[in-house]
Amino acid sequence: MAYFASDLLGPRQSSLQTDPFLLRTDPRPDAPPREDLRHILLGSPAVIQQTIHLLHRLNYAEPGLWSPTIAVEGQLVITPAQGEAMSLLRRFV
Repeated sequence: MAYFASDLLGPRQSSLQTDPFLLRTDPRPDAPPREDLRHILLGSPAVIQQTIHLLHRLNYAEPGLWSPTIAVEGQLVITPAQGEAMSLLRRFV
């Protein structure tokens, strides 16, 4: 069964579909080259799934595009490539 953003969003939120700041999946020929942006969700499996579904309702990313949730058993080291930067947002949900 296919879902459309209009099915998931209420009347107040349906304007999100036309927001020019939302990421688009259809490249335009006149658009500048796209860059790779990685999203990392760290938290309990339940909160990760909740956030994935929230991003879907906001028309940002399809749930099937995320990797399966994996347990982090030890220390996690993130090594950026030369010239990459990082920004972190921490929220309590």
